[in-house]
Amino acid sequence: MLPTLSKPFLLSCDDLTTDDIELIFERAKYFEDNFVSGMRFEDLKGINLALAFFENSTRTKLSFELAAKRLSADIMNFNASTSSLQKGESLLDTLKTIEAMGVQIYVIRHSSSGAQYFLQRNTSGIIINAGDGKHEHPTQALLDNYTLLKYFRKIKGLKITIVGDIFHSRVARSNIILMRKLGAEVKFLGPGTLLPRRLNPWNVDYIDDIDEAIEWSDVVLVLRVQKERMNSGLIPSIDEYANFYGVTLKKISKKPNLVIMHPGPVNYGVELDYEISTYPNCLIQTQVSSGVYVRMAVLSLLSNHLKN
Repeated sequence: MLPTLSKPFLLSCDDLTTDDIELIFERAKYFEDNFVSGMRFEDLKGINLALAFFENSTRTKLSFELAAKRLSADIMNFNASTSSLQKGESLLDTLKTIEAMGVQIYVIRHSSSGAQYFLQRNTSGIIINAGDGKHEHPTQALLDNYTLLKYFRKIKGLKITIVGDIFHSRVARSNIILMRKLGAEVKFLGPGTLLPRRLNPWNVDYIDDIDEAIEWSDVVLVLRVQKERMNSGLIPSIDEYANFYGVTLKKISKKPNLVIMHPGPVNYGVELDYEISTYPNCLIQTQVSSGVYVRMAVLSLLSNHLKN
């Protein structure tokens, strides 16, 4: 029997056991250690994979596409803006149409939280959640934690502060689940309007300011502030947000070993000083490169459900 994940899909970090996570990281390391430019692994040879992104994406879409190509998949790129969805076709009918073409694995991003759950209930194929609304983004959390594991050699016991728009962040939701499973201690920092204060299902402690976060943390994971939050009155002004929650060289100079992460894209001058991108402990580009290997691992392991 080929190694597989415990469930034949990946919709949430709650779908993953600690054994699953360890298996993904081991497989990702295998790909990272053995890949050379131009080579192709054959894990997905003969398997049809659809990239169905109903929301704009650069990093995630390109990362999954490159991962699938390196595994020799037959790839179908689905463009929602030019599809029959614009003529009134339902999401389920679209899925059934793609399924009828022989697609077995679907990588889906959708603006509606829970869309992938609905689709998984209506297909025998394998669905991977590449971001659903304000709910989750499990492969982003996996690549973030894989990056940390490579850097620190362990995750258990790390002190991590997630900074920014926690309330609307699928990255934060997936990371809090995964980081806790792996034994990290996680706290939140952000404006009160962007924190889940009245309903805090994770029972996470809050930090009051960025200086306290820097002093307490081994890692600061900074989230992007989306333009709609900037213009909706949820924060008083960009300058005020940057003043209270922005990570600057001056602030992190007090703790030179602090690790900085960001899922991208970065609003430089708001969440992060541009100069920090060249900081030795800024792992943003490592996150991007790690993402390809982690997604290769997820695709490889889930495809084994089709072979066993």
